[in-house]
Amino acid sequence: MALTLAACAGAGEPVPAAAPATSSPAPLAAQNPAPASPQQQATPQIAIVAPIAGVRGLMGITREALGARLGQAGFVRRDGPAEVLRFRGSACLLDVFVYREADNTQRVTHVDARTLQGRPTPPDPCLDALEKEKKG
Repeated sequence: MALTLAACAGAGEPVPAAAPATSSPAPLAAQNPAPASPQQQATPQIAIVAPIAGVRGLMGITREALGARLGQAGFVRRDGPAEVLRFRGSACLLDVFVYREADNTQRVTHVDARTLQGRPTPPDPCLDALEKEKKG
């Protein structure tokens, strides 16, 4: 190819040299990084998830986790595989329904709330009040 360029350029004119490369290709190791070591591959990635607030955050938790969150229930009623745990606050009662699963784990499946006079009330404000009273 250089000869063809020289012929086209004319007899007395110099042929320009090819421009030097401005960057060299990446080394082979950088193009194909070494595989991760077994220790690096086995390291689990942990996502930090904020707890779900309100009654939705109670759904599916174990009875033990419920006790850690709200303390000891003031009343427990057992009906076959179900238990109703009642937590009493200064303004409301929170009934938490826990069912025993096939593996014997007890999990929260339903929550109801009522005023101290027995009228239904939204469970989220009642739960919030109970948690504040427990901390306070």
